Amino acid sequence: MPKCYFIVLLTALVCSLSRADVSIVTTIKPLQMIAEAIVQESGSVSSIVDPQQSPHHFTVSPSDRIALARADIAVWIGPLFETHISDFFVQTEIKAKTITVIDTPGLQLHTVGDGQLDAHLWLDSSNAIQIAAAIAERAAEIDPLNGISYRQNLEKFKLDIEGRNQQIAQRFQLASPANYAVYHNAYQYFEQQFGLQHDMVILRDPEVQPSIREIIALRSQVNERQPSCLLLEIDSSSDLIGTVLNGHVLHRITVDLLGSNVDSSENAYSEFISNLADDFYQCLYE
Repeated sequence: MPKCYFIVLLTALVCSLSRADVSIVTTIKPLQMIAEAIVQESGSVSSIVDPQQSPHHFTVSPSDRIALARADIAVWIGPLFETHISDFFVQTEIKAKTITVIDTPGLQLHTVGDGQLDAHLWLDSSNAIQIAAAIAERAAEIDPLNGISYRQNLEKFKLDIEGRNQQIAQRFQLASPANYAVYHNAYQYFEQQFGLQHDMVILRDPEVQPSIREIIALRSQVNERQPSCLLLEIDSSSDLIGTVLNGHVLHRITVDLLGSNVDSSENAYSEFISNLADDFYQCLYE
């Protein structure tokens, strides 16, 4: 074999071994969108939960488990959120390639009324930056040839989100917001980041329907606080809403918590946060 031909073959082999475009599978789409901003053309990113499903009631198929098992990196919020698949992530062979988002350093975390962690942490875009950093570092470990690219994409993501945050903050400072209600307390990460506060919550626990006594108390709150807008979710119960409002007329806006209306791209998360701000602005100011 000619020496030059051998060198070409050796170089090709080394390149093929060092270039290992990363594959990432996430549970929910917001995590997919964050990962897409980092990976871009240097790998593949997908999610297993249909964004049209409720994040509290989704089901996981055998093919979903296979996709997670085959991925280089598996990303989930944590056992308090994806309870239906927590058994998968405790397996020893899966733990090594898993990013558990709630364990990410530097996150801004909030709790709900009973002191339990509020898992909707992707709605705070400063948390998204921390999650993106964790994904970038893990991707660079697996695919060192593209490590510089992943870190450059992270810096670009940071600048984009920081600029977006300034625009949103300025927008919400224009006027005094109207009173508004939420179907359930799923938005506090976004609210606290931008100094917003809902006036009442219809459903305290998405797993438990309110009692007759609670419904009577909610009706009293509606009469007292007179909210002009209600933020809903895809799976919100129209029957429960009608019972609680008891004829009170207000503006209703369905919020896309999981980015079901956002196409996959490197800018998907930024678009998602912008859409969320639009929904809030429409509720509070229009």
